[in-house]
Amino acid sequence: MKNKFDTKYIDERIEAKLISKIAHHRLKVRELMRGRHSANYPELHYSSIKGSIRNLRVWNKIAKLIDNNTIYMATKLTKL
Repeated sequence: MKNKFDTKYIDERIEAKLISKIAHHRLKVRELMRGRHSANYPELHYSSIKGSIRNLRVWNKIAKLIDNNTIYMATKLTKL
């Protein structure tokens, strides 16, 4: 009986971590795109934007492999 609750807890923690990672990367991309023209070193800023987009794609792919509801919750949290 205890093992059943432990797996439920772990599943909920995994989903929460996925939601927070996706929301973080969505906000990071939005923040970097907002200031992309005022950067001191545009080529470095461009590569950091590409890196954030790549990270967001990876976390979205992981979420799709596990559960599609995670992506929906992350987009709902980061809407304007």
